[in-house]
Amino acid sequence: MTQLKSDNEAFGSKLYSLSKAKKSIMLSLNINLKIKKIKSKDSLNKIVADTIIAPINVPPHSNSAVDGYAIKFKDLKTNNNIFYLAGKSKAGKPYKKLLNTNETVRVLTGAIIPKNADTVVMEEDCIINNKKIILPDNIKKGINYRKYGEDLKKNRKVFDKGHKIKPQDIGILSSLGINSITSFQDISIAIFSCGDELTDPKRNIKMGKIYDSNKAMLVAFFQMIGVKIVDLGIIPDNPKKIIQALNIASKSNLIISSGAMSLGDEDHIKKIIEKHGNLKIWRLAIKPGRPVGFGHYKNTNFLGLPGNPAAAFVTFIILGIPIIKKLRGEKHSNYNVHEVPVNFHHTKKSGRKEFIRVKLDTNKYVLNKFSKTGAGILSSTSWANGLGIINEDITVLKPNDKIIFISFNDLVN
Repeated sequence: MTQLKSDNEAFGSKLYSLSKAKKSIMLSLNINLKIKKIKSKDSLNKIVADTIIAPINVPPHSNSAVDGYAIKFKDLKTNNNIFYLAGKSKAGKPYKKLLNTNETVRVLTGAIIPKNADTVVMEEDCIINNKKIILPDNIKKGINYRKYGEDLKKNRKVFDKGHKIKPQDIGILSSLGINSITSFQDISIAIFSCGDELTDPKRNIKMGKIYDSNKAMLVAFFQMIGVKIVDLGIIPDNPKKIIQALNIASKSNLIISSGAMSLGDEDHIKKIIEKHGNLKIWRLAIKPGRPVGFGHYKNTNFLGLPGNPAAAFVTFIILGIPIIKKLRGEKHSNYNVHEVPVNFHHTKKSGRKEFIRVKLDTNKYVLNKFSKTGAGILSSTSWANGLGIINEDITVLKPNDKIIFISFNDLVN
């Protein structure tokens, strides 16, 4: 094929910019959010459907951060640091009286502090003579004193609607005595790979065949995100078989296919989607990943990814994950974007945004590039720890030039 001026037009149609495609996709998603009540202990990776408010203070009482002696700080002005032991407070068995002048109570870590105490001195810093406790000099007011509500205040917002529950969040819910939450129900994603050349990894490979890596990778992503999976396997380059698969898949919230999205003789998916639904976006001005399509099969959201494995990986994390987040009601956070110098030479054609698999050297704070950059080099995604983004107008990179870097951790979480 003759290379066009900016590589931005081919096969008689203009490529969509990534920003335009994303905006169009997000506006045209068919979203069907349903809510249900679930136990907090079962809420990992679920999306909060209603803002969660703290019903109590955490901690519920002021308590000690150390083993030591609780005092009223103002008493230090008159008593030459000498206090008299009035009792003991330990976790679950508090000292219930108020402190009189120059009195102290021995408190254990986590124990409730008398209401009029405001400072705790570590036990090892004190001199103990029967019930006479001599404190050191230079005590600071409020040390080792955990005020009630220090962690979470009653009636304050804990989690926003759209928040994805993490393991530590389940701990927070438990600390508040919240045993159940309202979450969005899990969405379902139907997935299949398309191509006569593909073989399931469970089978022996034959001449002219390749193992299907894309579907296994995408299913692993779905498991990590936390969605229901409808795995339709490998579909041959046969329009009837593809339509049969799409009919089953159309019961899900999202259909994702891999392969058969270009203009080859056996690439049928584009025509089928156009005939039985609509194709809002087709072919992006990015590398890798030009043959990407988004639309609807009947009324079901459809995302068609490239067949080349590295291209499928890149397009899924920059398009697929944001789509899934919106469909499941998850609030999208902005990526942590860094400008980082490169440690390599690189050339590209103008007109397309390029995503190169790179590794950030945290010691030298430079980006290194994988030795091979082709759309089929899946090993580059395992070696790398993020994507380097080269804008459309840049054609040459040389060492110390800066590009945008986003870590995989940011992109997939």
